[in-house]
Formats: sequence, structure tokens, C-alpha cells
Amino acid sequence: MVVAGLIAGVLLVPLPYFLLQPGSLRPAESKVEVTGAPTFEHPGEVMFTTVYIDQATLGLLLRGAIDDAIEVRTEEEVYGREGRDGSRTANQQRMDLSKLVATKLALEYLGYPASLTGSGARVLGLADPSPSTGILSAGDVVTQVDQVAVRLPEDIAVALAGRRPGDQVSVGVTAPTGAARTATVRLGAAPDDPQRPVLGINVDVADPRIDSPVQVSIDSGEVTGPSAGLAWALAVIDRLVEPSLTDGRDVAVTGEILADGSVGAIGGITQKLAAVQRAGVDVFLYPAATPERERAEIEAMAGDVELVPVRTLAEAVEFLHPGGVRPPST
Repeated sequence: MVVAGLIAGVLLVPLPYFLLQPGSLRPAESKVEVTGAPTFEHPGEVMFTTVYIDQATLGLLLRGAIDDAIEVRTEEEVYGREGRDGSRTANQQRMDLSKLVATKLALEYLGYPASLTGSGARVLGLADPSPSTGILSAGDVVTQVDQVAVRLPEDIAVALAGRRPGDQVSVGVTAPTGAARTATVRLGAAPDDPQRPVLGINVDVADPRIDSPVQVSIDSGEVTGPSAGLAWALAVIDRLVEPSLTDGRDVAVTGEILADGSVGAIGGITQKLAAVQRAGVDVFLYPAATPERERAEIEAMAGDVELVPVRTLAEAVEFLHPGGVRPPST
């Protein structure tokens, strides 16, 4: 018993490696709530795929050695320089953005007006050097430059049109505490163009949301990262059309959805295909942008699963429903 206990203890000791394992298939459409337009329930589901990451033990490494769908990675390969907490935060932001992009593209595909808006440009960091050093800080939200309201980062460029490096501008700022203030910044020059004025800050959208008469809410739960973007877009479309986009089938989908409607490559494609196979789903839409080596790997292991590489959202819709789809009112 003592020897058995020692062996079991050794097998369970955490090691400085991580295993990428097949995750699960999860329904996307049931996570989508829509108001402002007629919605429909259909048999069949658009399903998004996940990858399960677990810290390795000797026992799990032995399991991984006999399972081709499990990959062993170092902590940096899995989480990058951000580390686990930083990676988790970044991937949550990527998921949130993917839901917004998916919603916008789905509504636009169906002919509904939709635009991305926000409450300002959030400062992520400052350039080195930056004319805003000591004036703006990470977490501040720029809401106005001179008399121009800033809702999105590109509004800053509009406000600076006609200005020159060295000019002073008034900047409306909301601090992370919610306190509002006005600051004065003497504009610097862009590193690649000495005639272009800049504030010298890196920004993203603060409180991004979709402005549309059709309101969409997506509950992604604890899943993070951008790889469900295409699935979200197809799920939103299927909720708004009759007949069914998937013709009553369960369809597995993975791929990042980009702002131009293209489908970007994602990680863990081998593990995701294994999850599709284990769930008994026989159609898998994935990014045509997947690297050639990875495409060869999944083609070799596909078995009875039909692999469908897609380049764009429109191409994915066309495969599922030749001729495309439209809501009943358009």
C-alpha cells in the first residue's frame, strides 16, 4: 500500500508543462438572445468548439503519449509572456470583441443597420517618447479632443486633421475612477511621418457596443478567446431567418471572425476536430486560413467528418444554405 501510494503521488505531481486536449461542443444559438426583430427556433444547432488546457502530471503525460489529439506545451507556449492571469484577461477581451464583430456582421448580412460605437478611446499605454507623458495614463478614456467628441479611436484622427506637431489641443479625459477632467497636450510627430500630429497613445474602444434597432445579447459563459466568432455570427443569422440556416443539422464551427467578414485561423484545430468526432457531429466548418501543416493533420484524421474550409462569413452561409438567407421582413 505504501509503494502504491508513492507511485500514485509521483503520477499526480504537477509538472511545468500543459496539455492541450479535446474540449467540448457547445450550442451557440441557445446562447443568443435577440430583441427588435422576429426570431425563430429551429431543429439542429450551430455549435462552437473548445479546447481543454490542463497542467501536466506524469500520469497525464503518459496519457498524452498514447493520444494523438493531446499536445504537450510549455507554459510560455500556452500563455505567452502575459502569464496565466494576463492571458485570461486578454482572451476575455478577445471573446467580448468577437461577439460584437459577429453581431455587427450578422446583422449587416441580413440587411439590418448596425455600427460599432463606444464611449471613448481607452488608453492602453503611451509611446516612448510620448507628448502625453505625465498627462494621460493607462486606463484613462479620451472622450473629446478640442470640440470633437471621441466615441471610437478613429475619432482622434478626425479631431487632429488640420493640426500640426507642436500645436496644443484640449483633451477631455475620464479617469478609471470616473472623475472627468480637461488636459492640454502639445502634439508630437508620428515616427513614420514628421508632418502627422499624434497624442502618442495606444488606445482601444471603451465600452464597445453595437448601435442597431436589433439588439443581440450573447452569453459566452466561461469560454474565452476569439475562436467562436464565426459560430456566433452564424447563430445570430439562424435566429433571425426562416427556414433553418442549417437545414436542421448539428454543425460544428470554429474560426475567428474579422471586421471585414473574413475568417481567421485559430489554435487547437486538431483538438477541436477530435471533440467534433467524439460528439458525433459530421460537419465541421473551419478557417481556410489554417496553416497547411495543420490542414494536412486534420484531413488525415477526419474520418467520417466532412471538413469545410471557409474564407468568409458569406461563404459559410452559402455552404449551409446555397443562395444565402434573408429574414422574412426583407
